[in-house]
Amino acid sequence: MRTSDSEPSSEGKPLEKAKNEFVAEREGNYASNLEYVLENWIDWTPERVRTLEDVSALTMRNYASHLKQRAHADDGISDTSARTYYNYVSALLTRSVEVGDLAENPAEKREAKKPLPSGTTNSAEQQFWSPEQRRAIMNYVDERARDAIDEDATDAFEEVRDRALIAVLAYSGVRGAEVLADSRDNRRNGLRWHSVDLENGVITVLGKNQKREPTPLPEQAVAPLRRLERLLDPPSGEWPVFPSRHPPSLYDRIEGAGRESPDGDPWEYVLENGIEPPSMSTSGARTLLKRLSDEADVPELDADEYLTLHGARRGVGETLYRERGAVEAQRTLRHADPKTTSEMYSHIEASEQAEDNTAVFDDEWAI
Repeated sequence: MRTSDSEPSSEGKPLEKAKNEFVAEREGNYASNLEYVLENWIDWTPERVRTLEDVSALTMRNYASHLKQRAHADDGISDTSARTYYNYVSALLTRSVEVGDLAENPAEKREAKKPLPSGTTNSAEQQFWSPEQRRAIMNYVDERARDAIDEDATDAFEEVRDRALIAVLAYSGVRGAEVLADSRDNRRNGLRWHSVDLENGVITVLGKNQKREPTPLPEQAVAPLRRLERLLDPPSGEWPVFPSRHPPSLYDRIEGAGRESPDGDPWEYVLENGIEPPSMSTSGARTLLKRLSDEADVPELDADEYLTLHGARRGVGETLYRERGAVEAQRTLRHADPKTTSEMYSHIEASEQAEDNTAVFDDEWAI
């Protein structure tokens, strides 16, 4: 292994080939993100660095410095993203060692990693839906759905769907991409009715680990889903639980079914002809949350803020962590490593320790 970038190596596997082999072993969003970051890294490397053998500790130190500069730019990436990008490249080099293409991983050298930003984040600063925020948006979507049903039950689909979606996000702890369509991963095409067991309060989702996982569904989410199922009356378990009424997407489905575009409402045409509609996407849900956050006058949000998909998940974990402890939060959020849960809610532990320590010294001096 060379220790400088002064001369290119005439031997070794090309970086592009190593990248393609590594990405091919992965699946889903992780593979897409991995490919994106590694391609950018290869584009960044100097002309003389074209094979695995050309990558030195100095190469990686310079890359770490490059990431640090990006993190400190006004419109740059976060410290955490900088470390994630570095770790993706390091993972490629680790795999290269495992298959015998490299003798060692230069990215793991202490001098190579030294310029990286710390990547530490304050868990208390990350958005989570507080109980007050959950209550505000749920009260709003519930009242909105009830009013729509009272006015015309047959035309209340969007309001009933939105109430069910918000309830699932607010109380189950699922990731948005586990119940909505994600354009970056064709395996994530939205939750389907065959994966919903309302009697037992369970939905089965494709987890972050790319495996099917059962997830508890509290009654706060079961009741809105049951009302949505009755209204939608899906002809097949393959239908999405949260369909999209986006006209261009509906016309694509109609055309894909070999039908001519209707003159009237494409949504009504899809329902009448049993054509499976598309699922709402994560981007569509973010747009919906922006609008609902504003309409519901959700408290504790700045003027340009809105309730986020992942904030819902963190909010579930936050409440469970406080009320039932770390184990219950970990089980519901399906964290493989308890350390992930502990780090996510470290601010709670610190706050509780502060209260305990205050009590210990209370007899000495009290303000």
